[in-house]
Amino acid sequence: MSVGGGGLLKYMGKRAVDRIAVVLSSLTLQFLLLRVLPYYVLGIDPSFFFLNPNLTEAQRELIRKQFGLDESLASQFVKYVLSLFTGNMGFSFYTRRPVFSELMERLPNTVLLLGTATVLTIIIGLIVGIIAVSKRGTRFDASIIGSSIFVSAFPHFYVGLLLLLIFGFYLRWFPIAGTISRPPPRDPVIYVADLLRHMALPLITLLITGIGGFALFIRNLFLTQLGEDYVLTARAKGLNEREVMVRHVLRNVLAPVINILALEFPGIISGAVIVETVFSWYGVGRWLFQAATQFDYPVVQAVLFIQVALTVVSLYIADLIIALIDPRVRLR
Repeated sequence: MSVGGGGLLKYMGKRAVDRIAVVLSSLTLQFLLLRVLPYYVLGIDPSFFFLNPNLTEAQRELIRKQFGLDESLASQFVKYVLSLFTGNMGFSFYTRRPVFSELMERLPNTVLLLGTATVLTIIIGLIVGIIAVSKRGTRFDASIIGSSIFVSAFPHFYVGLLLLLIFGFYLRWFPIAGTISRPPPRDPVIYVADLLRHMALPLITLLITGIGGFALFIRNLFLTQLGEDYVLTARAKGLNEREVMVRHVLRNVLAPVINILALEFPGIISGAVIVETVFSWYGVGRWLFQAATQFDYPVVQAVLFIQVALTVVSLYIADLIIALIDPRVRLR
Protein backbone atom coordinates (compact mmCIF):
# COMPACT_ATOMS: atom_id res chain seq x y z
CA MET A 1 0.00 0.00 0.00
CA SER A 2 1.66 3.19 -1.10
CA VAL A 3 1.69 6.41 0.86
CA GLY A 4 -0.72 8.85 -0.72
CA GLY A 5 -1.93 12.22 0.57
CA GLY A 6 -4.44 10.94 3.12
CA GLY A 7 -2.38 7.84 3.76
CA LEU A 8 0.66 9.95 4.54
CA LEU A 9 -1.25 12.00 7.11
CA LYS A 10 -2.60 8.84 8.73
CA TYR A 11 0.86 7.30 8.79
CA MET A 12 2.47 10.41 10.31
CA GLY A 13 -0.36 10.64 12.84
CA LYS A 14 0.38 7.12 14.05
CA ARG A 15 4.10 7.88 14.22
CA ALA A 16 3.34 11.06 16.20
CA VAL A 17 1.41 9.04 18.79
CA ASP A 18 4.33 6.61 19.08
CA ARG A 19 6.84 9.45 19.52
CA ILE A 20 4.73 11.19 22.17
CA ALA A 21 4.49 7.89 24.07
CA VAL A 22 8.29 7.62 23.96
CA VAL A 23 8.70 11.14 25.36
CA LEU A 24 6.22 10.54 28.19
CA SER A 25 7.81 7.20 29.05
CA SER A 26 11.27 8.77 29.11
CA LEU A 27 10.12 11.68 31.27
CA THR A 28 8.43 9.27 33.69
CA LEU A 29 11.61 7.20 33.97
CA GLN A 30 13.74 10.31 34.47
CA PHE A 31 11.35 11.58 37.15
CA LEU A 32 11.52 8.28 39.01
CA LEU A 33 15.31 8.03 38.82
CA LEU A 34 16.21 11.68 39.41
CA ARG A 35 13.45 12.94 41.70
CA VAL A 36 11.70 10.03 43.42
CA LEU A 37 14.58 7.59 43.93
CA PRO A 38 17.05 9.99 45.64
CA TYR A 39 14.59 11.43 48.17
CA TYR A 40 11.85 8.86 48.73
CA VAL A 41 13.92 5.67 48.39
CA LEU A 42 17.53 6.57 49.23
CA GLY A 43 16.60 9.31 51.68
CA ILE A 44 18.95 11.93 50.18
CA ASP A 45 17.68 15.29 51.41
CA PRO A 46 18.00 18.10 48.82
CA SER A 47 19.64 20.30 51.46
CA PHE A 48 22.60 17.89 51.23
CA PHE A 49 23.62 19.55 47.97
CA PHE A 50 23.99 22.95 49.61
CA LEU A 51 27.06 21.64 51.48
CA ASN A 52 26.18 23.49 54.66
CA PRO A 53 26.05 21.29 57.77
CA ASN A 54 24.76 24.18 59.90
CA LEU A 55 21.35 24.45 58.23
CA THR A 56 18.50 24.47 60.71
CA GLU A 57 15.53 22.16 60.34
CA ALA A 58 13.38 25.15 59.33
CA GLN A 59 15.84 25.99 56.56
CA ARG A 60 15.88 22.39 55.40
CA GLU A 61 12.09 22.34 55.34
CA LEU A 62 12.09 25.54 53.29
CA ILE A 63 14.47 23.92 50.78
CA ARG A 64 12.21 20.87 50.52
CA LYS A 65 9.25 23.17 49.89
CA GLN A 66 11.16 25.04 47.16
CA PHE A 67 11.70 21.71 45.42
CA GLY A 68 7.99 20.89 45.78
CA LEU A 69 8.62 17.83 47.94
CA ASP A 70 5.73 18.78 50.20
CA GLU A 71 3.29 18.15 47.33
CA SER A 72 1.90 14.89 45.98
CA LEU A 73 3.95 12.89 43.46
CA ALA A 74 1.35 13.52 40.75
CA SER A 75 1.57 17.28 41.28
CA GLN A 76 5.37 17.12 41.31
CA PHE A 77 5.40 15.17 38.04
CA VAL A 78 3.10 17.65 36.27
CA LYS A 79 5.24 20.59 37.38
CA TYR A 80 8.37 18.66 36.43
CA VAL A 81 7.14 18.09 32.86
CA LEU A 82 5.79 21.62 32.41
CA SER A 83 9.01 23.20 33.64
CA LEU A 84 11.10 21.23 31.14
CA PHE A 85 8.83 22.02 28.20
CA THR A 86 8.75 25.73 29.07
CA GLY A 87 12.55 25.95 29.27
CA ASN A 88 12.63 26.36 33.05
CA MET A 89 15.41 23.88 33.73
CA GLY A 90 16.18 25.09 37.22
CA PHE A 91 19.48 26.00 38.83
CA SER A 92 22.67 24.02 39.21
CA PHE A 93 23.22 22.86 42.78
CA TYR A 94 26.93 23.66 42.67
CA THR A 95 27.22 26.85 40.62
CA ARG A 96 23.80 28.30 41.65
CA ARG A 97 23.45 29.49 38.05
CA PRO A 98 20.55 28.77 35.67
CA VAL A 99 21.05 25.45 33.90
CA PHE A 100 19.98 26.98 30.59
CA SER A 101 22.69 29.67 30.79
CA GLU A 102 25.41 27.11 31.48
CA LEU A 103 24.09 24.94 28.67
CA MET A 104 24.32 27.76 26.15
CA GLU A 105 27.92 28.47 27.18
CA ARG A 106 29.01 24.93 26.37
CA LEU A 107 26.70 24.10 23.48
CA PRO A 108 28.68 25.90 20.70
CA ASN A 109 31.84 23.94 21.55
CA THR A 110 29.99 20.63 21.49
CA VAL A 111 28.19 21.42 18.24
CA LEU A 112 31.49 22.43 16.63
CA LEU A 113 33.29 19.25 17.68
CA LEU A 114 30.50 16.70 17.28
CA GLY A 115 29.00 18.35 14.21
CA THR A 116 32.32 18.31 12.37
CA ALA A 117 33.03 14.73 13.46
CA THR A 118 29.56 13.51 12.44
CA VAL A 119 29.63 15.13 9.00
CA LEU A 120 33.14 13.85 8.22
CA THR A 121 32.31 10.37 9.53
CA ILE A 122 29.23 10.14 7.32
CA ILE A 123 30.97 11.43 4.18
CA ILE A 124 34.16 9.39 4.54
CA GLY A 125 32.36 6.28 5.82
CA LEU A 126 29.86 6.38 2.95
CA ILE A 127 32.62 6.72 0.34
CA VAL A 128 34.79 4.01 1.86
CA GLY A 129 31.83 1.65 2.34
CA ILE A 130 30.66 2.01 -1.27
CA ILE A 131 34.19 1.50 -2.61
CA ALA A 132 34.64 -1.56 -0.38
CA VAL A 133 31.44 -3.23 -1.56
CA SER A 134 32.31 -2.37 -5.18
CA LYS A 135 35.62 -4.18 -4.70
CA ARG A 136 34.18 -7.01 -2.59
CA GLY A 137 36.42 -10.04 -2.36
CA THR A 138 39.58 -8.01 -3.03
CA ARG A 139 42.42 -7.13 -0.66
CA PHE A 140 41.04 -3.63 -0.28
CA ASP A 141 37.69 -5.01 0.90
CA ALA A 142 39.40 -7.41 3.31
CA SER A 143 41.57 -4.62 4.71
CA ILE A 144 38.53 -2.40 5.29
CA ILE A 145 36.71 -5.19 7.12
CA GLY A 146 39.75 -6.11 9.21
CA SER A 147 40.72 -2.56 10.13
CA SER A 148 37.11 -1.61 10.95
CA ILE A 149 36.70 -4.55 13.32
CA PHE A 150 40.14 -3.93 14.85
CA VAL A 151 39.58 -0.21 15.51
CA SER A 152 36.04 -0.77 16.79
CA ALA A 153 37.45 -3.03 19.50
CA PHE A 154 39.20 -0.07 21.16
CA PRO A 155 37.10 2.22 23.39
CA HIS A 156 37.10 5.98 22.89
CA PHE A 157 39.08 6.72 26.02
CA TYR A 158 41.89 4.36 25.02
CA VAL A 159 42.30 5.95 21.57
CA GLY A 160 42.08 9.42 23.09
CA LEU A 161 44.68 8.74 25.77
CA LEU A 162 46.98 7.14 23.21
CA LEU A 163 46.78 10.21 20.96
CA LEU A 164 47.35 12.48 23.96
CA LEU A 165 50.43 10.50 24.97
CA ILE A 166 52.00 10.48 21.51
CA PHE A 167 51.01 13.81 19.95
CA GLY A 168 50.40 15.85 23.08
CA PHE A 169 52.97 14.70 25.61
CA TYR A 170 55.91 13.31 23.61
CA LEU A 171 55.75 15.19 20.28
CA ARG A 172 53.97 18.27 21.71
CA TRP A 173 52.25 18.92 18.40
CA PHE A 174 48.88 19.61 20.03
CA PRO A 175 47.65 20.89 23.41
CA ILE A 176 46.99 18.25 26.05
CA ALA A 177 43.74 19.73 27.37
CA GLY A 178 41.27 22.56 27.06
CA THR A 179 39.23 24.24 24.35
CA ILE A 180 41.24 27.42 23.94
CA SER A 181 44.51 28.79 25.32
CA ARG A 182 44.50 30.97 28.41
CA PRO A 183 44.36 33.89 28.02
CA PRO A 184 42.44 33.56 24.73
CA PRO A 185 44.12 35.15 21.68
CA ARG A 186 42.63 38.53 20.78
CA ASP A 187 43.28 38.28 17.06
CA PRO A 188 40.29 36.48 15.41
CA VAL A 189 42.49 34.51 13.00
CA ILE A 190 44.83 33.35 15.77
CA TYR A 191 41.80 32.56 17.96
CA VAL A 192 40.28 30.27 15.30
CA ALA A 193 43.65 28.60 14.64
CA ASP A 194 44.15 28.01 18.36
CA LEU A 195 40.63 26.57 18.69
CA LEU A 196 41.20 24.20 15.77
CA ARG A 197 44.53 23.14 17.24
CA HIS A 198 42.81 22.22 20.52
CA MET A 199 40.04 20.44 18.59
CA ALA A 200 42.39 18.32 16.45
CA LEU A 201 42.99 15.40 18.83
CA PRO A 202 39.38 14.93 20.04
CA LEU A 203 38.20 15.21 16.44
CA ILE A 204 40.71 12.60 15.25
CA THR A 205 39.63 10.32 18.12
CA LEU A 206 35.98 10.52 17.06
CA LEU A 207 36.88 9.93 13.41
CA ILE A 208 39.10 6.92 14.15
CA THR A 209 36.43 5.25 16.29
CA GLY A 210 33.52 6.19 14.02
CA ILE A 211 34.51 5.91 10.36
CA GLY A 212 35.34 2.21 10.37
CA GLY A 213 32.07 1.11 11.92
CA PHE A 214 29.98 3.33 9.66
CA ALA A 215 31.88 2.18 6.54
CA LEU A 216 31.32 -1.45 7.53
CA PHE A 217 27.62 -0.75 8.11
CA ILE A 218 27.31 0.83 4.64
CA ARG A 219 29.23 -2.05 3.02
CA ASN A 220 27.00 -4.71 4.59
CA LEU A 221 23.87 -2.70 3.81
CA PHE A 222 24.77 -2.45 0.13
CA LEU A 223 25.86 -6.08 0.04
CA THR A 224 22.39 -7.29 1.10
CA GLN A 225 20.90 -5.56 -1.96
CA LEU A 226 23.31 -6.81 -4.62
CA GLY A 227 21.56 -10.15 -5.03
CA GLU A 228 18.14 -8.60 -5.60
CA ASP A 229 16.38 -8.91 -8.96
CA TYR A 230 16.42 -5.16 -9.69
CA VAL A 231 20.25 -5.19 -9.48
CA LEU A 232 20.48 -8.09 -11.91
CA THR A 233 18.11 -6.26 -14.26
CA ALA A 234 20.18 -3.07 -14.07
CA ARG A 235 23.36 -4.97 -14.90
CA ALA A 236 21.59 -6.75 -17.77
CA LYS A 237 20.81 -3.31 -19.21
CA GLY A 238 24.54 -2.63 -19.43
CA LEU A 239 24.93 -0.30 -16.43
CA ASN A 240 28.39 -0.27 -14.86
CA GLU A 241 29.01 -0.96 -11.15
CA ARG A 242 29.10 2.72 -10.18
CA GLU A 243 25.74 3.44 -11.85
CA VAL A 244 24.19 0.39 -10.21
CA MET A 245 25.41 1.50 -6.77
CA VAL A 246 24.46 5.16 -7.01
CA ARG A 247 21.29 5.09 -9.09
CA HIS A 248 19.64 1.91 -7.81
CA VAL A 249 21.13 0.40 -4.65
CA LEU A 250 21.62 3.71 -2.85
CA ARG A 251 17.93 4.56 -3.25
CA ASN A 252 16.88 1.27 -1.66
CA VAL A 253 19.17 1.59 1.35
CA LEU A 254 18.26 5.20 2.12
CA ALA A 255 15.71 4.26 4.81
CA PRO A 256 18.16 2.60 7.28
CA VAL A 257 20.82 5.22 6.50
CA ILE A 258 18.37 8.04 7.27
CA ASN A 259 17.40 6.34 10.54
CA ILE A 260 21.06 6.08 11.55
CA LEU A 261 21.59 9.76 10.76
CA ALA A 262 18.49 10.64 12.79
CA LEU A 263 19.94 8.79 15.78
CA GLU A 264 23.30 10.53 15.35
CA PHE A 265 21.87 14.05 15.33
CA PRO A 266 20.99 14.28 19.07
CA GLY A 267 24.58 13.35 19.91
CA ILE A 268 25.74 16.58 18.25
CA ILE A 269 23.85 18.49 20.95
CA SER A 270 24.28 16.23 23.99
CA GLY A 271 28.00 15.75 23.43
CA ALA A 272 30.51 12.92 23.58
CA VAL A 273 30.89 12.34 27.31
CA ILE A 274 34.06 10.21 27.21
CA VAL A 275 35.97 12.17 24.56
CA GLU A 276 35.12 15.58 26.03
CA THR A 277 36.17 14.35 29.48
CA VAL A 278 39.47 12.86 28.29
CA PHE A 279 40.46 16.04 26.45
CA SER A 280 38.90 18.45 29.00
CA TRP A 281 36.79 19.91 26.21
CA TYR A 282 34.46 22.62 27.52
CA GLY A 283 31.30 21.04 26.19
CA VAL A 284 27.96 19.54 27.17
CA GLY A 285 29.28 15.97 27.42
CA ARG A 286 31.93 16.80 30.00
CA TRP A 287 29.41 18.97 31.86
CA LEU A 288 26.98 16.02 32.01
CA PHE A 289 29.70 13.73 33.39
CA GLN A 290 30.65 16.23 36.09
CA ALA A 291 27.01 16.77 37.02
CA ALA A 292 26.37 13.02 37.29
CA THR A 293 29.36 12.50 39.60
CA GLN A 294 28.28 15.46 41.77
CA PHE A 295 24.59 14.47 41.97
CA ASP A 296 23.72 17.75 40.27
CA TYR A 297 20.49 16.32 38.89
CA PRO A 298 18.95 19.56 37.50
CA VAL A 299 21.80 19.53 34.97
CA VAL A 300 21.43 15.80 34.30
CA GLN A 301 17.66 15.97 33.80
CA ALA A 302 17.99 18.97 31.46
CA VAL A 303 20.58 17.31 29.22
CA LEU A 304 18.71 14.00 29.15
CA PHE A 305 15.43 15.75 28.33
CA ILE A 306 17.04 17.65 25.46
CA GLN A 307 18.55 14.44 24.12
CA VAL A 308 15.22 12.59 24.31
CA ALA A 309 13.35 15.48 22.67
CA LEU A 310 15.88 15.80 19.84
CA THR A 311 15.91 12.04 19.28
CA VAL A 312 12.12 11.91 18.99
CA VAL A 313 11.97 14.94 16.69
CA SER A 314 14.78 13.73 14.43
CA LEU A 315 13.26 10.25 14.16
CA TYR A 316 9.87 11.76 13.33
CA ILE A 317 11.44 13.86 10.58
CA ALA A 318 13.20 10.71 9.35
CA ASP A 319 9.83 8.92 9.24
CA LEU A 320 8.43 11.73 7.09
CA ILE A 321 11.39 11.73 4.71
CA ILE A 322 11.28 7.94 4.30
CA ALA A 323 7.53 8.02 3.67
CA LEU A 324 8.02 10.64 0.96
CA ILE A 325 10.93 9.03 -0.88
CA ASP A 326 9.92 5.38 -0.53
CA PRO A 327 6.42 4.57 -1.85
CA ARG A 328 6.71 1.01 -0.52
CA VAL A 329 6.18 2.17 3.06
CA ARG A 330 3.39 0.09 4.58
CA LEU A 331 0.80 1.64 6.85
CA ARG A 332 0.33 -0.59 9.85
